[in-house]
Amino acid sequence: MSVGRGAATSVIVDDNIYVSNGYQDKGGNANYIEKYNITDNKWSVLNSTLLTKKFANSEAYNNKIYIFNGWGNSHLEIVDLATNTITKGAVNRSYTGNAGSAIYNGKIYVFGGSGLSGAKTTVFSNTFQYYDIASNTWNPLPNMPTAREAKGKIVNDKLYVIGGFNGTSSRLINVYDLKTNLWTNQYTMPAAISGHSLAVSGNKIFIAGGVNNQAFMAYFDTTTNKLHQLSSNMIPRRHATAEVYNNKLYIIGGSTTSVTSSAIKSIQVADISESVLTAQNLPTLH
Repeated sequence: MSVGRGAATSVIVDDNIYVSNGYQDKGGNANYIEKYNITDNKWSVLNSTLLTKKFANSEAYNNKIYIFNGWGNSHLEIVDLATNTITKGAVNRSYTGNAGSAIYNGKIYVFGGSGLSGAKTTVFSNTFQYYDIASNTWNPLPNMPTAREAKGKIVNDKLYVIGGFNGTSSRLINVYDLKTNLWTNQYTMPAAISGHSLAVSGNKIFIAGGVNNQAFMAYFDTTTNKLHQLSSNMIPRRHATAEVYNNKLYIIGGSTTSVTSSAIKSIQVADISESVLTAQNLPTLH
């Protein structure tokens, strides 16, 4: 990237990865979107000025990027990639920083985080809600079982909230059934993880980096509900972003310490095809 960035947020649209907001290695928080074209292997900066914040969320739908949450403000910004214009959506009255989000059937699900509604003290949130894109409204859902900063992804009609932080790093995986609207299963990982990034490939949720183990690499198999640890040459990092494209895992940015000046520019890619994963033959973690 043009500068090192941590605590940014990303989406993938067609063959482009869009990285928004976050803190910069040169100081201050970013107010722009940087685009990585996977086919051309090139970065470019979009001519769009965002509100400044870090630890925000973003999701993509119908060639638009929805940017929300984060420590900074409660606004929902909608970036139209066809016109490169930004409009405002409904204000999120229960916004947090370092929360999780995932999109499903035109609804953006948002969960956990800290600093609820701009609270000055670090209070961890169990708030669970969704933004309905069609009606431009925020709507409540049953609270998470455990309040924490969190990340999560949706696979086969289920939301998997993996790890997180609420004073200590979490070993939990909580599952929410989007068809029954109920929190159902809970699994315990052998190692706690926070400050990590997630990306989905088929039935697998890949987990990369983290505060307490910056070299962490694994995937959670949603068909067997087991965690498989991987080895890799990923640059150790925390608060990065991750995306999957054509059986390849992309890890973008992040930082190596709690100091913002340690944010890195690097984007790395790994082959995650089944033959590669099988060849690693590392022990399965239960």
